Amino acid sequence: MPSKALALALIATAASASAFAADLPSRKTAPAPAPVVSACTESEGIPTDAFGFTTGSDVAEKGAFGPSLTYNGAFGTRVGSSNGHGLTLQGSYGLFPCFEIGPYVLGSFTNASANGIGADARAIGAGVEMKYKLLGRDMHGLGLTLVIDPSFNRADPDGAGRFTTYNTGIRLFADKTLIPGTLYAALNLSQDLTWTGPSPYQRSSTLTVAGSLSWQVSDGLYLSGEVRHMRAHNELGFGNEAGYATFAGPGIFWQATKQLALSAAYNIQVAGKAKGEPGNLDLTNFGQHLVKVKLGYSF
Repeated sequence: MPSKALALALIATAASASAFAADLPSRKTAPAPAPVVSACTESEGIPTDAFGFTTGSDVAEKGAFGPSLTYNGAFGTRVGSSNGHGLTLQGSYGLFPCFEIGPYVLGSFTNASANGIGADARAIGAGVEMKYKLLGRDMHGLGLTLVIDPSFNRADPDGAGRFTTYNTGIRLFADKTLIPGTLYAALNLSQDLTWTGPSPYQRSSTLTVAGSLSWQVSDGLYLSGEVRHMRAHNELGFGNEAGYATFAGPGIFWQATKQLALSAAYNIQVAGKAKGEPGNLDLTNFGQHLVKVKLGYSF
């Protein structure tokens, strides 16, 4: 019967369409967008204070804030005695991606004497450290950060009038992972330009080249060893050299909790020379022993 034949044909067509549909691959959902990778995106963070006096390249994430308190000590001079102590209170904030700003206040006290004459001095000051990360380790194999650090100090030495010192630091912080989770290296290059009163202002500069290796001995605990070479000049450029010194020493960094970190470093002057002075160390422009202790907290 024609109607029966038509029904059978429709059933066969539907069956073949179902079979064809079953052979089609299911529609896949659109892949998730790849995460945005930038110079400040690192799969493995390296604590900036894990290298002693030398500093790593990482910067605070956008919106992250953390205060820190740093003690710096300098001891030893050629004639008499000199003990310098300084405290720096800083707050660091990730203003936007790859950029960290860190205003700070500081105070220092120096107890010095020569030939029975005291030369104590006190100073207070402030500054702002601005860091911008240029290269990331994940993208380029090397982390690189540019730092501009202007500051001023108001000094009050005994037996002399008060005066103000202005300093601008221009720095490059670089670091690299040598063995993931274990061994890291850092290199710093700094030039400090200084104007010292009272008027007419004296101009000077200090060039610093530093290298450090840091070993993560356990989760959150790092031991470091570094070498730093410093050259003092009696002008803003590289002429009229006043002296140079090479320092070496160990450091330790401990991430006590997720928010709290403690680091300490010690450097001793192992070689140097002050212009016009005898001896194999420069104890005129630099101390013989340097100490740094830092307590940091992150929110």
